[in-house]
Amino acid sequence: MTASHNTLQLEDVEVRFPYSPYTCQEEYMKSVIRALKSEGNAILESPTGTGKTLSMLCSVLSWRQTQETPPQVIYASRTHSQLSQVAQEITKLAPLYPHSTRTSLLASRDQYCLHPTISTYHSLSQPAACRAAITSSSCAHHQTYKNAAKPPVDTVRDIEDFVAACAGHGTCPYYTAQQLAPGADVVLVPYNYLTDRNLQYRYKSLINNSVIIFDEAHNITQFCETGYTFSLTAAAMNNVLDVMETSPTLEKWQEICRFLEEFFSTEYQSSFFQFFESYINFGTVKELRASLGGVGQVSAVHEMLDFLDNVLDIIDTKSTESYNILFDGETECLLCVCLDPSIALKNLLKLQARSILITSGTISPLPTIVKELDIPFTEILQNTHVIKPSQLLVQVVTRGSDGEPLESSFKNRRSETYLHSLGMTLVNYLRIIPGGVLVFFPSYTAMDIALTYWRENGDLWSIMKREKICHIEPRNKEYFYRTVKRYEQDCLDSDPDSKGAALFAVCRGKLAEGVDLSDEKSRGVIIVGIPFSYPNDPLVAMKMKYLDRVKIGGKAWYQQTAFRAVNQALGRAIRHGGDYGAMIFLDERFAANQDLLPSWVASELSVLASFGSAIKATSEFFKFHAIAGSQQDTYANKFKREGASKGVTLFDFPILSKSFEILMFLIKVLYAIVAALVRFVLYLIRGRK
Repeated sequence: MTASHNTLQLEDVEVRFPYSPYTCQEEYMKSVIRALKSEGNAILESPTGTGKTLSMLCSVLSWRQTQETPPQVIYASRTHSQLSQVAQEITKLAPLYPHSTRTSLLASRDQYCLHPTISTYHSLSQPAACRAAITSSSCAHHQTYKNAAKPPVDTVRDIEDFVAACAGHGTCPYYTAQQLAPGADVVLVPYNYLTDRNLQYRYKSLINNSVIIFDEAHNITQFCETGYTFSLTAAAMNNVLDVMETSPTLEKWQEICRFLEEFFSTEYQSSFFQFFESYINFGTVKELRASLGGVGQVSAVHEMLDFLDNVLDIIDTKSTESYNILFDGETECLLCVCLDPSIALKNLLKLQARSILITSGTISPLPTIVKELDIPFTEILQNTHVIKPSQLLVQVVTRGSDGEPLESSFKNRRSETYLHSLGMTLVNYLRIIPGGVLVFFPSYTAMDIALTYWRENGDLWSIMKREKICHIEPRNKEYFYRTVKRYEQDCLDSDPDSKGAALFAVCRGKLAEGVDLSDEKSRGVIIVGIPFSYPNDPLVAMKMKYLDRVKIGGKAWYQQTAFRAVNQALGRAIRHGGDYGAMIFLDERFAANQDLLPSWVASELSVLASFGSAIKATSEFFKFHAIAGSQQDTYANKFKREGASKGVTLFDFPILSKSFEILMFLIKVLYAIVAALVRFVLYLIRGRK
């Protein structure tokens, strides 16, 4: 073994780790190993910057090597870019685990297709077009794949490199990755491969006896519910009757459509499942499939039959209490909505998954999510952060700069008094926080209301733009990445007169959900309000009613889901062990809900009724780091040479920790002296009068 590493003994398993681990990393790896040894499940929260992915991979691969027949690892994440990052981490670990890092990455056709025409299609249209091209033998890349004796590569380390390698051999990356999966040590997949009902059964041979990892899992309940939610469009139903016009089963098709049409009119129906079986059963669907003949490739027919199959499966598994029927008038779509995310995870266990490990930087608050997932968790971990207290400032500011209460409730967010106070408060924070500042609103509507008021009333928006270069998160994906790039450039502007930039965004938006903005690109995260879902939304109302019925509690879910979105936005503030920043809550309601924040955030939180005290504390925090920053040049080389390999930060050096204490003491003394002098001068002036 030529690669340098540390060998640890954790839970009687030898773990090879690239450097000296933090204590929180050891605790994380111990929890993973305990869950795997007991064939149990785990839910693990470890803040961004604590090396969560690396700790997960090292602990799983180390334990795996102790098994006589090592189980396959299926590693799921939300996006292809996240999966590529995991693949790169595995590549780095290959010297430490040379016999455990063969990897396949099962990306979508949108990422892998090389067909000159189909690759330009929308992702939703590609599967059907691909299947048609294979049937007609008109895809040269698939023909090469089919005729090849073996794949041109034996592992997938990166999507771009893999596509390039397959293109060089004229073969299909999509099907080659599928071919590599059964023999891989680690299979990387998007979430839907494990949460979609149909895909679970398609990949049941991979799932059997596998260790399943859900990374970035703060939204896992939504993914599970979506994967078990089914739909049927009115257009598909009408199209079926047209294409089956000459079929001997036309009368049965018409009967089914007449039944379904009754539900294409009302908001949601409780009687749907009750009457469904009297019209349709598995034998009926089997008969209809057998009679398709030449229309077997028509997508509308498949959509209808898949919908019927899925509904019958719900009835057969006695899961009807976990579903509701909803008609979406805007899209003219009949939805069979899953309200119970545990169905997806329980089916993975039914398909003989060995263990399910759920992890994220922000799963808090945990109570409702653990109840909703409803599988036995042998390990539940809420990890601490690696940073020192001196690297984080957390404030709840209950009153604005003019003394007005700050509360971004639905009834208050249009109040001109509130909007003016909020605007003036933000101006002060933008003035004293260096570098980049992210300002998160509860919704696009709330952000639009505030920005419109500041532009049209007084000079607030102009003043903000004088303090920072201001950007606004766009809804369009293409414009979003351009905006973020410009924001980053403005944050890193080397011009001495540059004051940094501000990016106004929304909780649950693209920025809050995972863009990596570290150091000068995110010195402050300001939360304006709590992102509660619209309570009259039919899906929200159905979910709350369901949770009340199963004794989990709709109100608790409603509140904790909102705070989970806040916590995800907070994750933009501290991105690594050497980072520092401020988290500012401009809403008095946060003072009463500290228990819903991550423990490492709540432990540093101060509730400040005086705006002057809040600004003073923020100013002192960044003054300290400005002084510490000047010392970093002296210690940077030592940190890079020693600290980075030992898992420490610049704030571990004693002089910096001590400097903070001394600086705070001197500032307090100076403040007291100045205050005394001012009082003395005022006394003299009054005496002369």
